Amino acid sequence: MPTPKHGISYWNFTCNAPAFPPLSGDVHVDVAIVGAGIVGTTTARLLKDQGYSVALLDAHRAGQQATGKSTAKVTSQHSLIYQQIEQKFGMSHAQLYATAQQHGIQLIEALVGQHQIPCDLESRPAYTYTLQEQHVAQIEKEVEITQQLGLPSTLVQQCDLPFSIRAAIRYDHQFQFHPTAYVAGLAETLPGDGCHVFENSPVVDWSADHVATAQGKVHAGYIIMATHLPLGQVGGYYTRAFPKAEPVIVAKVPDTLDGMYLNVEDPNHSLRFHRNSAGDQFAIAAGTAFKPGHPDEERQHFRELEDWLTSHFNAEPVYRWVNEDYTSMDQVPFVGRSTSISNDYLVATGFSGWGLSNGSAAAIMLRDLITGTSNPWHELFDAQRFKPLAGGPKLLKESSQVLTHLVSGYLSRKRHSYDEFGNGEAAILKMDGKRIAAFKDEHGLVQAVSAVCPHMGCIVGWNETDRTWDCPCHGSRFALDGTVLHGPAVKPLGKVD
Repeated sequence: MPTPKHGISYWNFTCNAPAFPPLSGDVHVDVAIVGAGIVGTTTARLLKDQGYSVALLDAHRAGQQATGKSTAKVTSQHSLIYQQIEQKFGMSHAQLYATAQQHGIQLIEALVGQHQIPCDLESRPAYTYTLQEQHVAQIEKEVEITQQLGLPSTLVQQCDLPFSIRAAIRYDHQFQFHPTAYVAGLAETLPGDGCHVFENSPVVDWSADHVATAQGKVHAGYIIMATHLPLGQVGGYYTRAFPKAEPVIVAKVPDTLDGMYLNVEDPNHSLRFHRNSAGDQFAIAAGTAFKPGHPDEERQHFRELEDWLTSHFNAEPVYRWVNEDYTSMDQVPFVGRSTSISNDYLVATGFSGWGLSNGSAAAIMLRDLITGTSNPWHELFDAQRFKPLAGGPKLLKESSQVLTHLVSGYLSRKRHSYDEFGNGEAAILKMDGKRIAAFKDEHGLVQAVSAVCPHMGCIVGWNETDRTWDCPCHGSRFALDGTVLHGPAVKPLGKVD
């Protein structure tokens, strides 16, 4: 097997995806969608099915950002989310969340069948388990609530993991798949009948009736921002949805297990398995989340995850990357109209690591808003909501961390010379009153850019696994030359004279 480059996920590396052209010139459609991940691509397909003309744009390749870097569990089991929602919003809203997730799963299964998308969709049970007696009551409560909600849950005291557990909640009729192959295959069904897909087309400007790249403009009656976080400062979602990064390792294993697994205590381990067409078997695992741009935490959590995999599964790590997601202040995604521009401007963000079922449910809600179809889920997912009682503590914590990074960044002590770090290393420096992000390659060649994120002025941090500069405040990611890899920033890191 070829050795992958830094930061390329297993899913992206193993997908022979179709290529779509960049946007060039002016295009007129009913709906413009920015972001060709699972939300944007699914929404585009649903709207095309309703007779709308759609233009889907992505800054890079369809399905290869957050969706293509996930562990790709298609499940309504989101750890212990239902008791959290019940406590914050009530049982009726927990029912809305459960129903939305189940419909999201069913939509994926239906679209795979309808369009014959080769994406290794497989039915698997999903387990959330605990190793500690202190968490058994939480597991039991989750089972009680989810059974009342009609979810396919049961309480078990054992599963096929190679170690003993105290208790687990099992969901049946869940799925796993190849996420990049799914999104790329769905995108391939879109062109024609007035619909378009444009790759390598980063959006740099937008309004209530258009989005623009450096090479063209899409005019539309509706705009959907289906990027991980809305670009720029649209709707102020960067103050209500907070970035988290997760270490992901894909390792060759001699044997696979039948389910998908997640524990409730720290350190955190998310696990599933995949067998490729050649018969090779892999474990796909994610570990404890950390703030983007915090290399010490990144290193620590990758080390712990690798030790766990090798000790329990005789695993041989092959791929590793950092995935990033956003958690809303009250744990529920924001989906719907953002009045910061107009009622015809829609967003979807804050999936808290569960973007496949949530993202597919979001696509249904976005379609219904545009077609004028009533959907009861909007009451819970309302993108204009602000629930200080439900999300206040998390908001205060995240706001204080943002202030820290605005003032000093991850490390208060800054180096002052390129000679202070070695080959293959990176550092934030303070030189001539400027904060500089610098990487020195294995040959001693330095690449240096401004360390100030152009989105809101925070100091970026180093991602040593993917070799990118990541903003701890709002999650923007940048290449070594400062190019934007991931918003909300739309401008690159500044050049260093």
